[in-house]
Amino acid sequence: MKKRTAVLGWAMLLATLLVSCIKSETGGIRPAAICIEGNEWRLVEVSGIPVSPLAGEKRPFMKFDAAKKEATGFAGCNNFFGSYQRDGSSLKFGPVGSTRMACPDLETGLETEVFKAMDKTRSWKIKNGGLLLLDDSEVLARFTIARGETAGVDLESMAFLSSWFPSGRVTLSHGEYREPAAPGSASNIIVRLSDKGVFGLIQGKETGAVVLVTSTGGTGTFYDLALLSKEAEGWVNTDTFFLGDRVQVHSVEVENNDIVIAMTTHGSVDPMCCPTLEVKKRFAVQGNRLVISGEGAKTGKPQIAGTVWEWMQTLYNDDRKVVPPDPKNYTVQFGEAGTLNVKADCNMKGGTYTYSPEEKRLSVEITRSTMAS
Repeated sequence: MKKRTAVLGWAMLLATLLVSCIKSETGGIRPAAICIEGNEWRLVEVSGIPVSPLAGEKRPFMKFDAAKKEATGFAGCNNFFGSYQRDGSSLKFGPVGSTRMACPDLETGLETEVFKAMDKTRSWKIKNGGLLLLDDSEVLARFTIARGETAGVDLESMAFLSSWFPSGRVTLSHGEYREPAAPGSASNIIVRLSDKGVFGLIQGKETGAVVLVTSTGGTGTFYDLALLSKEAEGWVNTDTFFLGDRVQVHSVEVENNDIVIAMTTHGSVDPMCCPTLEVKKRFAVQGNRLVISGEGAKTGKPQIAGTVWEWMQTLYNDDRKVVPPDPKNYTVQFGEAGTLNVKADCNMKGGTYTYSPEEKRLSVEITRSTMAS
C-alpha cells in the first residue's frame, strides 16, 4: 500500500495539535476516460528514451480518426497509416504502412522504436494530460497533446480574461503577463499559462480549456480554468472559472461533452499550504460559458476517516510549542462508523467522535485506555 504525507491542523483534538496525514492511494481518482480521437499527440518518450524535436523542429506525432478507425502520423522518418481497434482502455493497432523515405540513422532508429511500440500496444491510458501506450505491464510510449498547434492558436500570445486587472483582460507574451501590483511597487502580479489543457469537440463545436496561474506577490497562487471557443474571428477566451488558491491541477480532459478536471483541493480542515482532498470538477459549456455540472471527492467517506494522523506539534496561546520525540508513536485513526483509535506512546486508547465538515467542528470522547507506564 502506497502512502503519502500532508499536513492538517488538529486544533480541535487534543488541544492545538498539528498532524501529518498518511493517506492510502488505493482506489484513487483515475484520469478522465476521454476519447483519444480528435487530438494530435506528440511523442515525448519511446522505449524509455526521451524524444526531442528533430531537424527542422519536426516532431513524431499520432492522430486517431474515429470515423475511419485509422491511425496516422509521423514516426521520425516517414509518415505512417494503419487501422486500430479500441474498446474502452484496450487498444490494438492493425498492419501499419508508411512512406519510403531514407533518413539519417538517428531518425531511422527512432522510427523503428515507434513501430515496435505500436506493434506491442495492448492498452492506453491518459495520465497527467498525456497519452500512454502500454503492453500488459509497461509503458511503451508517452505522448503529450499538441494543444496550440492542433487548435490553430498561439496560446502563449493569446488574450485572456483576468479579474486581477482593472481592464479585465491581459495579453500574454511568451506564455506570461506581468504588471506592478501597485504604482511604484516592486512586486508584480504575474499571470502564466500552465501546461494543463485540452482541445476537443463539445456538442460538435471546437472547444478548448487551459489553466492559468496567477501570483500576486504574496503567499497565494491562484488557479483559473479558461474556456476557449472557436469563433468566426478565431479562438477567443470567453469565460474563466476560479479553481482555488494553492491547489494542484493534475489533468484537464474532455469527457462526454464536459470539461473534467482532476485536482487536489482543500478539505474543510486543511491549511492553505497543504491541500489533501482529491476531486473531479465537471463543467458543461453553455453559451460560451463554463457551468459547473458536477464535483465529487475521491470517496464519499468523511474526509478524515480511514486516515492515520500523526501528532507533529502542539501550539499554545503563549507561543509555547511541544514537539513529540517520534510522531509515529502518537497517532489517531478515525473510523467510518464514528469510532476512533489512538496510539499514545505505550498506551492505546479508543472512543467516539462526531465530525461536521460544514461547521468545521470535530468532537472527540475517549472512552477506554490501557494503563501502561
